[in-house]
Amino acid sequence: MDAVRHSLLRGAGETRSLGLRLGRHLIPGDWIALRGDLGAGKTTLVSGIVEGIHPGTRSRSPTYVRVEVYGESPAIVHADLYRLEKPEEWDTLGIEDLAERGAIVVVEWADRASGRLPENRLDLSLRYAGPDAREVRIEARGERWKSLVDRGALDPA
Repeated sequence: MDAVRHSLLRGAGETRSLGLRLGRHLIPGDWIALRGDLGAGKTTLVSGIVEGIHPGTRSRSPTYVRVEVYGESPAIVHADLYRLEKPEEWDTLGIEDLAERGAIVVVEWADRASGRLPENRLDLSLRYAGPDAREVRIEARGERWKSLVDRGALDPA
C-alpha cells in the first residue's frame, strides 16, 4: 500500500523549502511526478529540488523546450509536459535515455505522460489554496519512498 501525506504550504518560500528537503533525499534513478494547475507551485518546488542537489544552480521552467538538464553526478532532468499534445510525443524527448544514465527525473504535468512513468516514484500534487497557500499531496509509490514518507523525511518544515 502506498503512503500518502497532505500538507499546507504557506507561500512560495515553504514550497521551495519542501523542494530543498526533497532534493537532499534524492538519489540517481529517482523519479518525481508533479501534478497541479498553472500557478500551483510546481516550478517553484523544482527550483528547491535543484538547489538542494546542486547549490547555486538556478532552474527555469522548460515549458517551451520541454526538457532542461541541470548539473551532473547526478544530473537532474526537468521535464515540463504542459505543451505535450499527445502522449506519443513523450518518446521524442529522450527522458528515459537520460534516466538510464543515472539522472534524477522530475516531471511537471506528469498526468500527460500516461503510462510512461515508472511505478517506483514519488507523486506530488499541488493545489491552489489561496493567494499565499498551496495544498500538497505526497504519495509514495515504492518501498524507498514509503519509508521516507512514513518517517516524515519529506514533511514540510
